[in-house]
Amino acid sequence: MIFPVPLAVPNASSATITRFSGKWLSVMLLVLLLPFGVEASVAAEGLDPLREPSKPISAPAPLLGMDRAGDVLVGVGLHGMIKRSTDGGTTWQQVQSPVSTDLVQVRFRDPMNGWIVGHDSVLLHTTDGGLTWSVQLDGRTVLARLKAFYGERAERGIEGAADMLQEVEFAMNTSATPDVLASPFLDVMFNEDKVGYVIGAFGMILRSTDDGATWDPWIEQTDNTRRMHLYGLDERDGVFYIAGEQGLLMRLNLQTQQFTSIETPYNGTYFGVRALPNLLLAYGLRGNLYASRDDGQQWQQIDTGLNASLISAVGSGQQLIMVSQSGAMIALDKQSLSVTPLQASRVGEVFAASGTGRDGEMVVTFFSGAKLVEIAKAN
Repeated sequence: MIFPVPLAVPNASSATITRFSGKWLSVMLLVLLLPFGVEASVAAEGLDPLREPSKPISAPAPLLGMDRAGDVLVGVGLHGMIKRSTDGGTTWQQVQSPVSTDLVQVRFRDPMNGWIVGHDSVLLHTTDGGLTWSVQLDGRTVLARLKAFYGERAERGIEGAADMLQEVEFAMNTSATPDVLASPFLDVMFNEDKVGYVIGAFGMILRSTDDGATWDPWIEQTDNTRRMHLYGLDERDGVFYIAGEQGLLMRLNLQTQQFTSIETPYNGTYFGVRALPNLLLAYGLRGNLYASRDDGQQWQQIDTGLNASLISAVGSGQQLIMVSQSGAMIALDKQSLSVTPLQASRVGEVFAASGTGRDGEMVVTFFSGAKLVEIAKAN
């Protein structure tokens, strides 16, 4: 058989890093170059970041992902850092994390239930609006689940299961941590029916039907035999969508229970997808934004006028605020698809953005934390 790219990140080599683009390349470089003293102390003490709770971080530090939980904002970052803001992003308080590995994204389904994903295949869950967090998955439990799931299927002679076992074994033979699947999860989403998916690097995807209490691997149930990185999730009426690298966009077929590819005019990386009523959007590298009114059968390229990668789409009434990695922003009218340039957020490289629940403002995260910015038209 021909092995695809391994499911684990061996040693964060230059060849591996070049598979990541835009925001995620910046995140990888931050992980490699900025120990902040926390990870350094963990390594020096021989501690396990999957079992060592986070430590207080007093110095300004990047928030790599952010989301709203009702009136609360929750942000995540390096070395297990989790912060909450109860005043719309003006001030932030760190809360305890059960791990000290790097966290890259946070998603809330409602004001109380949220999930965080990060490196070492970490998935955290909260049921109290982000005050406390527990581990649902990590690199050890994911590895054990992959082996048990595909092992049992291989014993029953199910097609492809033995190949998946070989794939997992190949990945772990090249890993610096042979008992931990070290590749990062990059996004997670659950709907009101407790169905959800967690996705990540090298095509990793798992599915849960009980709010994350149990998980099944879904790698072979996607049109992603090349194991492209999976970056973003969205859901509409029970149908999930996935955005990935090299133009990969997939939609869940509810009858076949398979993620099937959607053809688009773009073969560059998509970092996100938004599935709105009568509107499907895919966005990614170099300001590329595509819109479809018929669920992906026909596409219209939207001229954003931006050159930097688009990393967030924040709802604001009848508009979506598309935020680029450089801090430049546009407002996209969801009905006419017209574009209005906005004043740039002058904070340097932006990692994530979120609304605050108040009109005319949003919060963006950057190298030294988060900043409240006004949504204003450009002059």
